[in-house]
Amino acid sequence: MSARSRYDTVVVGAGPAGCAAAYHLAVRGRRVLLLEAQRFPRAKVCGDALTQRAVRILADMGVLDSLPPAQRMRGARIHMRGRGWRDFDYAAYRGADSHCLVVPRVVLDEAICARAVAVGAELWEEAAVTAPIIESGRVVGVRVGRRGRLIDVRASVVIAADGARSRLARTAGLLREGDLGIGIRGYLTELDGMLDRQEIFLPLDDVGGRDLLPSYGWINPTGAKEANIGVGLFGPGYEHRAQDVLHSFVTRLRGSRAAFADGRLRGGWAAAPFRLDFSPDRCVADGILLVGDAAGLVNPFTGEGISYALESGRTAAEVVDRALVRDPLRPDLLDYALLLEHSYSGWLAAGRRSSHRYQFVWRVLESTFDSERVPFALCRRAVLLPEGLGELRAHRSIDDVAALMAPGMDVRADLLGVGDLMTSAVRDEWPFLARLVTSGRGEPGVPLRPALLLLLTSCFGDRGAGARIELGASVELGALAALVQLGVENTSTPHSSWGNRFAILVSDLLMAKSLHLAILGGQPALQLISNAVTRVCTGRIRERRHAFDVRMTENQHMSLMEMQTASAFELPCRLGALTTGADPKHAAALADYGRALGVAYRLTEDIRTLTEVTEPRDETALAGLRDGALTHSMLAALRHQPDGRLARLIRDGSSIADDIDEIAAIVEESGALDVTRALAREYADRAADALAVLPEHPARASLFALTDYAVTRHVPQRPDLMSAFR
Repeated sequence: MSARSRYDTVVVGAGPAGCAAAYHLAVRGRRVLLLEAQRFPRAKVCGDALTQRAVRILADMGVLDSLPPAQRMRGARIHMRGRGWRDFDYAAYRGADSHCLVVPRVVLDEAICARAVAVGAELWEEAAVTAPIIESGRVVGVRVGRRGRLIDVRASVVIAADGARSRLARTAGLLREGDLGIGIRGYLTELDGMLDRQEIFLPLDDVGGRDLLPSYGWINPTGAKEANIGVGLFGPGYEHRAQDVLHSFVTRLRGSRAAFADGRLRGGWAAAPFRLDFSPDRCVADGILLVGDAAGLVNPFTGEGISYALESGRTAAEVVDRALVRDPLRPDLLDYALLLEHSYSGWLAAGRRSSHRYQFVWRVLESTFDSERVPFALCRRAVLLPEGLGELRAHRSIDDVAALMAPGMDVRADLLGVGDLMTSAVRDEWPFLARLVTSGRGEPGVPLRPALLLLLTSCFGDRGAGARIELGASVELGALAALVQLGVENTSTPHSSWGNRFAILVSDLLMAKSLHLAILGGQPALQLISNAVTRVCTGRIRERRHAFDVRMTENQHMSLMEMQTASAFELPCRLGALTTGADPKHAAALADYGRALGVAYRLTEDIRTLTEVTEPRDETALAGLRDGALTHSMLAALRHQPDGRLARLIRDGSSIADDIDEIAAIVEESGALDVTRALAREYADRAADALAVLPEHPARASLFALTDYAVTRHVPQRPDLMSAFR
């Protein structure tokens, strides 16, 4: 037995997670030992796909330049059993140069490891870690078998990157007997006509086609005539069926796709487990962190894990480096669990729990496969595409207006508090729901959401902060409930039943959580919220009565808008004033501000629905039209031609959203868009005028800036927000 001098960190496992951790520690000047049980080059069972997130991280590390030319993929094709397929393109969401790569792990891992060594990490290959060294309940190093000797290596921190069956995690008490999935992959060569995109098939069934299994298949092209092909099954008890499922999948590919008819297997099939029990609190203990597969950071519906591995390795390195600055001998690592929870719990917890009730989830995904309405797009992204494909296109509701906040009016921390409270409120049921308004890694933005208005308007009282964080979360959850209701199809279709059930259940859940938090604000706050919900729902019912009604007047439309959007904007302003005890005159002014701002914002949204052309179209914006909710400018145009082409298009109803370009042309030609723009500006001016009675404050300047944004959607680079009040 021999001992080696102390390291800052020992990283066990030289896969993407371990190498990323070693790299980010080494570039910070830390003494790092990276241990790998095998000798490079060595292969690993994996789909080999690098998502956009993974590509960006590798580029930042300087790894991409060292890789040989790799197969580029411009998106994914999702095959849904019984519903055909849909393509999700990176370029449609991230820009024309966006792509992902397919790089075999035998190449990738060696390249990342070489980069870590190049910046200062020390590498031991063929080094088998037999056990952690634990003293007084703390991991202080590892015992390593190398070159016929056992060596005790001590370190301030051990990072376990040793895979799904992590020996270190098990010995340290962090590895529970949780669920394991299994993946099998192989390389088929001599293929013709490969797509330039990843293909995912789900769910698969058993050999006889009798039972749907919690499973997926994939095709990742590694070259013009070669592909990584495999299947994954998540959940216990399916290991013995994996080979049969794989055989059935490949046989069907050969029979249905000419490109695979003559494909030959190179090197045989290989299998490996993956964990399905990610939980932030089991990823850290005294002296040890888990990263990558050891932490269970795998999407159970697609098997993707490389991006999570790279990110968790980077996060672990950042936590360790900060902790070593505070205490080099006994660093506190608990921040790691908090960061993992913030980054991943919404997506991976949703996927993990969904894997246990896959029949229900599959029914929802299958029945809403063609829909881009908010709850269904969110569910699809959370379960299938959390790595960046199929980004939600509801960006209008989460535009970043941070630049409009006056100096001294930094509300980011409070908004993060609102997001954390929302997440905790829904985590036990559908944790991904709160991700609509919480940010991912990086500096958080300031979305124009109800919570922002509440936080700004709470600056004019003298009772302190009150329950503004709780009420902010309450109004956000209520707004999400209303947004999810847009997913309910008003006309029955062969595929609407499961989607409608899901939307109604989720909406009811969100509203219940909203009211529960509202109680913390006291009876007056609960009464305000109840009254607002009643007005919004009443307005929605009346709007449905006027669906496709070409005889509805503009005044009737404005009345409906004031009941719905104006009430939704007024509520957080009233709550903000209430929670901090604003003067009655100031509270009334803030309520007037919210109502007018809401109308200005909604009128501008209606204009954008007709004038902003995006491909694919923003289905969220079109949902109202599809349900027969006419815009102000459409009604203004109808006033000039009540029985013309526009009226006939609207009365047809079923194709109103499909005819949007023609409708927009007619409305613009009539001059109705200018009428609506002028009205939106009038209401924005009313909102600005309402602020005149308020005392000078950075919050007032910020609220004033939002009045112009409501009609222009313009965020200047460096606005002088206080000049309007000089």
